[in-house]
Amino acid sequence: MKSQIHEFQGELLSFAKHLHSLDNSRTIQGWRGVASRLKQHQPDLFAWDDVNYNDMLPKEWDGTPTGLAKRMYRQDPSISLNAWRMRINTAFNNGAITTSHRPEFVVEHLKKENKSHEDLWADIEAISKKAIANVEHARWADIHMQTPEDKFIGIAFQSDQHIGNPFCDHEQLRIDTELIANSENVFVIHAGDYIDNFIIDKPRPAMKASIPPSVQWKLCEHYLDMSVDSLMAVVAGNHDLWTAGMTDFDPLKRFVEERGVLYHAHELNLRVWVAEIPYHISVRHKRRGNSNLDPSRVIKKMWDDGEADFDIGVVGHHHTPLVSPFTKHGQERWAVRPGAYKIVDSFGEMCGFPREKPTSPMVILNPHTKEIQGFTDLRMGLRTLAALNGDEYDEDLGIQ
Repeated sequence: MKSQIHEFQGELLSFAKHLHSLDNSRTIQGWRGVASRLKQHQPDLFAWDDVNYNDMLPKEWDGTPTGLAKRMYRQDPSISLNAWRMRINTAFNNGAITTSHRPEFVVEHLKKENKSHEDLWADIEAISKKAIANVEHARWADIHMQTPEDKFIGIAFQSDQHIGNPFCDHEQLRIDTELIANSENVFVIHAGDYIDNFIIDKPRPAMKASIPPSVQWKLCEHYLDMSVDSLMAVVAGNHDLWTAGMTDFDPLKRFVEERGVLYHAHELNLRVWVAEIPYHISVRHKRRGNSNLDPSRVIKKMWDDGEADFDIGVVGHHHTPLVSPFTKHGQERWAVRPGAYKIVDSFGEMCGFPREKPTSPMVILNPHTKEIQGFTDLRMGLRTLAALNGDEYDEDLGIQ
């Protein structure tokens, strides 16, 4: 063994492993014992000394002995992790390493300071004032038309398309939408219920749906693109909002806002400026106050309740088409109910309601004086608009 002393690197276990690799007549522990006794009786034979390792230890450490041992082993693995730990423990015991007490973590209690009742009330006033203002601002918008100032403009209204339902007249919906999109100075506002969208809270209708909601949403997106350049604003319907109500995702909101179109889940109040003349249009999908005997009643009630002093009120939902003037405070107003492209409704048939007629009612706004003309029939409105503007009208191509 003495002939191998020059291989000693300061750690007996590693030296014992080396001796065992040369002569396995003894175990590693056996060779370690022999080397330990020889080192004890003849220390001069060993060139390495523990002091070399001790000199490598820091004079101050703010962690645990085990943590320092791991650090020293990564720095110099010539001796084992346990050997480093033994040296470090000895150094701590002898005072060769001093400890600086640094906590492993610091707790900051996030408890708010106690406030007086007056301060709490002032805070909640500010919060509620901001919340109410945000809701109101989201419902209002000014739209300044960029059409020639001497041109009359037409605005069509569509709602209750129920795309994906087998009883939706998809062909007529496409034809009417393309006619609007192809006509000069004609725009469209949507009032919700794009798709049937019977989902979790409507299990029985969902089981009967031949076209699932996922496909209906794809069809809805395609429908939006048919007239996206003419699409002025969108209000969601209850069928559209079922997805948002069951999840944290509103597909219609995403589709509409990606296309840069004005959107609100419940109501929009639009001031549409034609030249220098403002026309106030208030749009909802549904509202309390509906009457089966007088479809215009819900819109008159909306005006009477004072939510907005509108010139044109639009409400969908009940699938009943109507365009009707009414007078408030000496001024002519218009009630518009877009009807539905879902011409057959099993619930409606059960209750005795008649089948619906697909329609996109339309109003014409005068750029010279505040004057509105209303039409239940889209094509009659387009023909009149073309005549007012001196344009050509084609039944298939629209106003050119």
